[in-house]
Amino acid sequence: RASAAFVILTRNKDLKELRESLVQLEDRFNRRHNYPYVFLNNEPFSDDFKERIRNVVSGECQFGLIPEEHWSYPDFINQTMAAEARMSLLERKVIYGGKESYQHMCRYESGFFFRHPLLDQYKWYWRVEPGVKFACDIDYDPFVFMERNNK
Repeated sequence: RASAAFVILTRNKDLKELRESLVQLEDRFNRRHNYPYVFLNNEPFSDDFKERIRNVVSGECQFGLIPEEHWSYPDFINQTMAAEARMSLLERKVIYGGKESYQHMCRYESGFFFRHPLLDQYKWYWRVEPGVKFACDIDYDPFVFMERNNK
């Protein structure tokens, strides 16, 4: 097995759709490989969330809190201008344009998630989104493939 994990940015309220995705991922791939999971949230995970997730996955689970400085604006960002820019996106009907939390999520996913200390021990990761569907079996290990083929 490769030094790898599934990385999932999620919220407590995503529990139902996340569990559905994890059941499919386990059935289609991970029950044969038992890769661990790293769940990240900008708010603490509830005990109920942790328990219900552990009940559907085969691999070890770790639950991490995203540092506030990774889920906020840098000091040099003008908050008034940022709010105006979000309103402009909203007025132009840009999907999620007015959602500040979405902007933080995009910034985190594009530049900070791999810096979370829970990921330090892994060389490879597979990001999984709540609500994703796995319609067919994955009959090879993509982590091992990448490792063997110097990807």
